[in-house]
Amino acid sequence: MVSKAEIRCSVVDFRKTLDINLVETKSKIIQDRFLNLYGDRCSYLVYWSVGNEVRTKYIIDTLYKKDALIFLPKHVNGLFLPCKYEGDDKMITGKYGIQEPESNEVRYDFDVVVIPLVAFDVMCNRVGMGKGVYDRILEDVKGVRVGLAYQFQLVQHIEIDPWDKHLDIVITEENIYRR
Repeated sequence: MVSKAEIRCSVVDFRKTLDINLVETKSKIIQDRFLNLYGDRCSYLVYWSVGNEVRTKYIIDTLYKKDALIFLPKHVNGLFLPCKYEGDDKMITGKYGIQEPESNEVRYDFDVVVIPLVAFDVMCNRVGMGKGVYDRILEDVKGVRVGLAYQFQLVQHIEIDPWDKHLDIVITEENIYRR
């Protein structure tokens, strides 16, 4: 059995090697698939992509133009809280160098919750970066849990722990996986 740490290490290392053009091309396909499935909803919690994660900026921009309610994770007193996105000009650089909303308006009930991941299996179990940030967020928020991933992030099996939160769906550039 491959451990989460081993999965995390190998997938993150490979993801770092991706060419930026490949990241942009595959991300656009994934974002379009997401918007086709969920672009008509009213409220969203979306991660702000960093490094070679599947990009989310196009999703955020598209939904914002439609006047959807968009919230992003914000680091506040050791926790990540879902805070309201009010446009790019109202963003700040957070503790981990990730863009976060200036707003402190918090919400926990969403139509759709978009979660980053390092790896996933066909049962929509996920491996994150190992800090439990999104597992803790998912304890409090409600909404359809959607993961965005590249196809290469699919692994055969993830051994889950009691605190792990599964996703309802994972969208890649090649497939859509449902729990």
